[in-house]
Amino acid sequence: MNTVKRKYHKRPEMNLADKFKAPFGMVESKKSKTIPIALNSKGKLLDYSPSAIQTPSLFHRVLTKMGYGSTPELISYIQNLPGATDNDKILSYIDEQLNPDSIDDSVVDAQLTHGYQTLNKNRTQLFQEHYRRPDGADIPWDYRVLPGFETYCATSLRATQSKRQLLEMMADFWHNHFNVYMDADGIPPMFVHYDRDIIRPDALGNFRSMLEGVTKATCMLDYLGNAYNHKDAPNENYAREILELHTISAEHYFGHMNPVDVPVDAQGRKKGYVEADVVEMSRALTGWSYSGADWEANATGEFLYRDSWHDKGDKTVMGNTYSFNAATPESDVLEILDYLAEHPATNEFLAKKLCKRFISDNPPQTIIDAVTITLHDNWQAANQIQLAMETLLKSNEFLTIWGEKIKRPFERVVSSMRQIGYSYDFDPTSNMADDHFWAFYNSGHMPFYWTSPNGYPDEKKDWLGSSSMMATWRYIQMICQWHENYDENLPNFNNILAITLEQFPNPLDRTANNIVDYWFERACGFPPAATMKEKLTDFMSYTDYTAPVVSDKNLPINFTLEEWPSYNQERLFAVVSTILLTSEFNYR
Repeated sequence: MNTVKRKYHKRPEMNLADKFKAPFGMVESKKSKTIPIALNSKGKLLDYSPSAIQTPSLFHRVLTKMGYGSTPELISYIQNLPGATDNDKILSYIDEQLNPDSIDDSVVDAQLTHGYQTLNKNRTQLFQEHYRRPDGADIPWDYRVLPGFETYCATSLRATQSKRQLLEMMADFWHNHFNVYMDADGIPPMFVHYDRDIIRPDALGNFRSMLEGVTKATCMLDYLGNAYNHKDAPNENYAREILELHTISAEHYFGHMNPVDVPVDAQGRKKGYVEADVVEMSRALTGWSYSGADWEANATGEFLYRDSWHDKGDKTVMGNTYSFNAATPESDVLEILDYLAEHPATNEFLAKKLCKRFISDNPPQTIIDAVTITLHDNWQAANQIQLAMETLLKSNEFLTIWGEKIKRPFERVVSSMRQIGYSYDFDPTSNMADDHFWAFYNSGHMPFYWTSPNGYPDEKKDWLGSSSMMATWRYIQMICQWHENYDENLPNFNNILAITLEQFPNPLDRTANNIVDYWFERACGFPPAATMKEKLTDFMSYTDYTAPVVSDKNLPINFTLEEWPSYNQERLFAVVSTILLTSEFNYR
């Protein structure tokens, strides 16, 4: 793969980002004022040990774990669903989310026409217009990578504003399971096809179907080199990953053991694979390519079985021998995929990953077993994954466990956007799309930018590094400052002020105490602890940023005028962004 950094588009100067300082330090705005915010004498918020984690409401827990976070509007919607209890209502919501096609997402669908040019192009159009023109003419770099960039923009928009929240989480899950690195050769031009036609249709569908689609996808064929897999020089890259990362898993790898010595289960199936199986798998996959991999004229980018490249001898994978059939030349690989998709090790591997993603870094074995059984019993069902997710999402483990995972950077910034009513449509023709891309780039969690085929890590310990956390915090501060009073040339992306005024229509109710209580509970699902509330309301009550003295926290704050020395609106934006930086907001 190509690991050389490539730009999607011209990187902007990002002057806006320079205006923001580290969290809990000095917050600077367009008017060159500084507002000190210290949450306690040691610069810390609270004790964040596991014993200090507070559990939010059921609605908040479920919306944070199965999607990108709650909003008051969504909670209100669930409260009106059928059911006598909150538990009944949340189960009704889960049923809706398990059937995304039944959810009206027309608002987001309309937004996906704002500047987007490639999302509806078919596979051949993507290849011939962005990968390799039939006439051999050069393709400008920005246009070549446009499908990949538009997929990133569409992913950000859907995560932030789509009503199909579970579908977005599942698409993210499968993109990581079948990871391809966006900056690898040949990936960006075809990424719309990979996302739209391979991952999303089966995100709640059938694993075996998605596995075959991935195996035939231009992106995967390029990324791991199977497009050039020839019988005279078999390429083991994809063969290895399909066994290690996509199906049986590294947990069931027996190294260089003699294949006959691999232990079997009660049904006589080999419990795992060995190095010889990787070699045999690579032989089976010879000739699985795409039109254009061999520089054909008028190439289409469509999957192409190359008979002259295919090894037609018998292959033995995990104790089973597969023979070539000239009448159905792809059948040897398809039969192997059937075996791998049905294998108990594959279903257990998928169940563990799903439970880790949605429940805990160390999920209870009981729920892993339940999801494994559902996956295995329904491995041929068109809605296999939907049934497995129903088992998972309606389990006591999912509904009750809290705080054993944290939001990864993309999840954290998207959930922040949802809290502040961020209305940006990520129009890829706008300079602001570039600004968002590059401002988030250093978080270490840019969608589709994990270089290795194993996908982004999914445990708390992997996301506690200071560099990633600081980049994420800076991004959150940035989006909380992008409003009409920050720069007259910017549209009003966030709605912090509007939400606050709507929540407290009576100006007398716009007090430091009320504002902190509302925004903290809105974001975190429970009221702030006393120490947290004290520090936040201290800051919200300041009337002179040059001499920060705590004033009466029950006095109304005037947000009509934004002027020296109080800068009430700026202080409101700083308080909300600080809440979004807390550990309480980061738990899942």
